[in-house]
Amino acid sequence: MLLGYYSGIAQVQYKVDSVRLSNQLVGLSAAVIKDGRISATFSSGIRDVSRNLLVDDSTMFRVASISKLVTSTGLMLLYDRNLFKLDDDVSQYLGFKLRNPNFPDVPITFRMLLSHTASLNDGSGYGDFLAANYSATDELPSLGDLVLKAGRYYSSDMWLDKKPGTYFCYCNANFGVIATLIEKLSGKRFDLFMEDELFKPLGVKARYNVARIENIDNLAAIYRYKDGWMPQVDACQGVKPQQRNLEDYAVGTNGFLYSPQGGLRTSAADLAKLMLLHINNGMVGKYVVIRSKTIKLMRTPQWIFNGANGDTSNGLFMSWGVGMQLVTNTPKHDYMHANLPMFGHAGDAYGLISGFYFNPSKKIGIIYMANGARNGYEQGGRSAYYRFEEQLFEMLIPLALTSK
Repeated sequence: MLLGYYSGIAQVQYKVDSVRLSNQLVGLSAAVIKDGRISATFSSGIRDVSRNLLVDDSTMFRVASISKLVTSTGLMLLYDRNLFKLDDDVSQYLGFKLRNPNFPDVPITFRMLLSHTASLNDGSGYGDFLAANYSATDELPSLGDLVLKAGRYYSSDMWLDKKPGTYFCYCNANFGVIATLIEKLSGKRFDLFMEDELFKPLGVKARYNVARIENIDNLAAIYRYKDGWMPQVDACQGVKPQQRNLEDYAVGTNGFLYSPQGGLRTSAADLAKLMLLHINNGMVGKYVVIRSKTIKLMRTPQWIFNGANGDTSNGLFMSWGVGMQLVTNTPKHDYMHANLPMFGHAGDAYGLISGFYFNPSKKIGIIYMANGARNGYEQGGRSAYYRFEEQLFEMLIPLALTSK
């Protein structure tokens, strides 16, 4: 039976290669968790077109919004230490009053930020704010410059005309606030906190800070195609990018610095170790990293679409927990696998598409990352996911469920 299982893995590798080729993807990496352990990894294609470097199991990708789930896990480490409560007004920690100007008397809470119900929106000033953050030379803004009326990058569309706590709006800015809160609560810069408190205990090679990646050659470039493959981010050519001088940075003033909403770089195999923390309810071997009840809280529904109480992104988001997506398997929407609830997060940025989904009761999970598609990603036929994602679900989930 074991021989048959590994023969099946070889067949799946062939199918992964076929998925990459048929969808004209640059590169593709995936991992499968079965019976609470990493059982298989798959690599296909190219991580750096200009130098013809191949994707392998150690290739790190900028995993886009899967970063949000990892950032949420970091925050919940601090929740686990009783440093805040989910329904606390975050203003008492930020040091300034965070309010939706349309509802000035309604506090913004940790629960709202983590479930995308805080009424924050990625307004028209958000892009310029990020550009100023990521520049090595521009003046570093503060969080208040984006979310407060007097801020340099504030725009009136930064807030919805919806009462906080009542309406789901997927928003990157929530996680800049969350990372700032992590800094305030921990006294550490966000990227260093995540490394020290989450990645090192799990034995995970992962970085929000590109300058701290040990082997920059292992980082995949992210591409879009226009008369050739055009790198969008992380085309480092083996050289670490210039970094801002942060000697005078005041911890707790701007958690956006290392892109907590989308900037995590890691491999599928290392991301699987983070997934195991959730599957095993906070345990790594016999070591408790985070209490079981805290991990289970993250999977508890905070918002469920009722037909009018949120923007579902064309049906992709139908329910949300504390920092993670709850997959309802609604046909033509977030459908992934019949009668198998999944938890996790999707990623989509700069040409990369990624997925991080698991079922703790079955102790299974799948992870995948693609760093560009020649003709863009084709929409799937039975869900809000892309065609290549549906194809991966069809092969990777059954592999995870296969009996020994």
